[in-house]
Amino acid sequence: MSDPTENGRDDSGRFVKRAAESVHNLNTPSEDGIHPLSQILFGWTHRKGIGNIIFYALLALSLIMLSVDFFIVRHDYLKFANYSGFYGIWGFVCFSFAVIMGWPLGHLLRRDENYYGDAGGPPEGVDPDAPMADDLPAPHHSSEGDA
Repeated sequence: MSDPTENGRDDSGRFVKRAAESVHNLNTPSEDGIHPLSQILFGWTHRKGIGNIIFYALLALSLIMLSVDFFIVRHDYLKFANYSGFYGIWGFVCFSFAVIMGWPLGHLLRRDENYYGDAGGPPEGVDPDAPMADDLPAPHHSSEGDA
């Protein structure tokens, strides 16, 4: 098998294949600290006005889906599920409920800033002058081979 890429020397004089150089360039961050692969994948997000384009595209898609919903005949068990736009509104309400419930759940589960004590000193309720476990002599048990 032959390699179609020609061999050459890099800046330091080493023999390097051209493909290896391009791979190296794809894995070396620029001066900005942005990885080249992320620039390829997400570089389009830095263009001016891209947020407006995404917003209007999603708005158009939502309106299309809502207008298609008027022409679909449903035979659901529950009468209120037959209305046009019901599932979209139901999904929005459920998602909003999940997001809003994060606030009281956060208050319930979150600890205050000094939960573990002051960052500069010993934890609360610990005597700094008490001897540490390393300072104490090892316990001796009479059942360890004593006759």
